[in-house]
Amino acid sequence: MRGGRAIVALTVVLLAVLGAALHPLAFILSVLPVDTRQLVAALTEARVFIFNLLAWGIVALVVVMVLFTFRGRLVRKVSARPPTDDGSMVPAQPRVVVAVTAYNDAQATADTVRDFIRQPGVIEVLVIDNNSTDRTAELAAKAGARVIHEPRQGYGYACIRGLAEGWSVPSADVVALVEGDGTFAGDDLKKFLAYIGQADMVVGNRVVRGLVEPGSQMDHFFTWGNMAVAFLLRLRFWDSQFLGVATISDVGCTFRVIRRQALEKILPDLTVGGYHFSPHMMLVALLHQLTLLEIPITFRRRVGRSKGASQSIWKGLAVGMAMIWHILTFSPKRPRVTARASLPEEVAVGPR
Repeated sequence: MRGGRAIVALTVVLLAVLGAALHPLAFILSVLPVDTRQLVAALTEARVFIFNLLAWGIVALVVVMVLFTFRGRLVRKVSARPPTDDGSMVPAQPRVVVAVTAYNDAQATADTVRDFIRQPGVIEVLVIDNNSTDRTAELAAKAGARVIHEPRQGYGYACIRGLAEGWSVPSADVVALVEGDGTFAGDDLKKFLAYIGQADMVVGNRVVRGLVEPGSQMDHFFTWGNMAVAFLLRLRFWDSQFLGVATISDVGCTFRVIRRQALEKILPDLTVGGYHFSPHMMLVALLHQLTLLEIPITFRRRVGRSKGASQSIWKGLAVGMAMIWHILTFSPKRPRVTARASLPEEVAVGPR
């Protein structure tokens, strides 16, 4: 059912694009020096059919919206589920472990460590070195981080390892996840901590004008793409009043903060090792009925060469399609075991 909503939305978009394309196609055929009247007539009939179908769909949508509006006015709705209340309420100044994913970004990673280690509440910065061949591990350690080597190559594997290692710090109240490419600002951490008392997980948003530095990877392609894919994710976990149980408009932002107890619930189900890990983590969190909030953050130009989706438009398209496919086909089992019991041996580190 949840996947069906996303498929319906994609179908509607494709029908609209097809209907729009039929008009210029029919015009081009009509001016050709051959008899194309029958083909033009067929295309015209198809265009009219698609138009009528979409028009009636809009009418049906308006009717449904009116019905929901009246029902909301007449029936007292049960309030949204509050953040997890299992003794996991974070203190006013939570203790934070910051996990930094890193791959051949030596100087940028070291600068990121220094930026975050000076933030109030940060008790430790971890750098997850994903098989770097430069001085990433060396400079990160000199900057004050505890460096952890993740042998499984992949952005998602580095994120999972960072979250698992952060969870293993028994004194931590929350775990923050960032990238070591210089795009995120340590000063933004206080924004996340201001809201983590009202949510299980707070995620960053890089699609707000004025907060995105010119020349960053968030150009038209990445901004619009993240917004579009985010809407599909909201369709998977729908709420008629808020148009989704979480107001998400940026699925690819790594910067996020999660309560330690909430992380323990979702850690066993985090399995994606590729670049589409970010929406995967959101899907798993929503599957476990965690409360998600999204906040605008500062986004700067990265330092050095991109290794991810912003390498090229083709790489971006490939990652975007992987995200869309994962959202449409996401249908995991829901194990009810502890994080320690279900983590792979190389990740299940446990409290020290």
